[in-house]
Order: sequence, then structure tokens, then C-alpha cells
Amino acid sequence: PVQAMDPSKVEGLARVLERAARERQVVVLTHDTRLADAVDYLGIRATRIEVVRGENSSVELRRVHDAVGRYLDDARAVAYSEGLPPEAARVIPGFCRQALEAACALAVTRRMLHEGKRYDEVQTAVAKPTTLKMWLALALLKDADRGGDVADYLRRQHSWAVDIVEDCNRGAHGSRLLRDMKGFVNGVEKLAREIAPATDG
Repeated sequence: PVQAMDPSKVEGLARVLERAARERQVVVLTHDTRLADAVDYLGIRATRIEVVRGENSSVELRRVHDAVGRYLDDARAVAYSEGLPPEAARVIPGFCRQALEAACALAVTRRMLHEGKRYDEVQTAVAKPTTLKMWLALALLKDADRGGDVADYLRRQHSWAVDIVEDCNRGAHGSRLLRDMKGFVNGVEKLAREIAPATDG
């Protein structure tokens, strides 16, 4: 339903569906995450269900609370796999990095909308970051160009998170394997929820 829509139209559709859902059950099927992301960003209450196809074409329906949770679920699915080859473990930091970036996007969007910014302005702002540190700078310091200040900020505010961010960056580029994959994912979740606390929905 959002194919070829610009951000303001996606926001408008989300608002229309929100109004319709006050009196009706609304079901939307899509491969495009922009509408679901807009629902998250705008704080619209909704249930998101992801259809996952597994081995032998078995289909599973999985409730997804938000983009952060989806990436963390993927990271945990790999981390908790028995007999995992070391090469496969390299995807975990990538999922964790995506979870942190999603948390930053959510935090920035909530903040800017609360400040009265238009949704298309917000989308322009969140299109700027290209690295994890830029995302963190935009979310934590309100300026994507202050990526070099992120480590100092984390040392002062969340010292336990400094290594987590470094492991996300180094691991996502394949430069090291993590010893405690489960603990790493839990640490990423803690940081993600510090950046963008979960809301009921």
C-alpha cells in the first residue's frame, strides 16, 4: 500500500488507518517496512506479525514488537543455535548493529515529532547517518556529525556500553569473533532500550 509514497503520504496513510482502527479491525499485508516503521515512530498502537518461511517451506507467524526486537530476535536465533560454525557467528554483530541503529532511528523520530517537526523533516534527518557512531551521535548528542564524541559520552553515561559499540563495529566487519555471544546480545538489548525505551503497543 505504500509503494511510490513519499514520507508525508506514508504518515498520512498511517493516521488514516489509525482512525479506521478505532471502529474496525484493520489488517495490512506488505513487504515494505516503511508503514510499520511509521506506526512505530508515530506511537500508533498496532500488532505487527511477521511471516517467516523456514526449512521445507514451513511457515511461522511471529509477533514483532518493533524493529529493534526483530533484529535482536534474529541475533538470538543464531547465538542460541547448537553446533554453530564460527563463520556463522559473524552475523550476530551485524544484527546487533542494526538493532542499535533502529533504536537510534526510533529515539530520534520520537524526539523530533515531540518537538513539533514534520514527519518528512524527520525522515530527512534519519537518512543522514551512514555509520553506527553517526546514528548514536544523532540519538544521544542530537548531531550526526559528532560521531567522534560518542565514546566519551558513553564512558560518562553508560561505561558498560563502550565495548558493546566497539564489538558491534569490529564484529560486523569480521575482524573478531565474540566469546560470549549471548551476553553480547543481552548487552546490546540493554543499550538499545536505554536509547529508545519500549512502549506498550
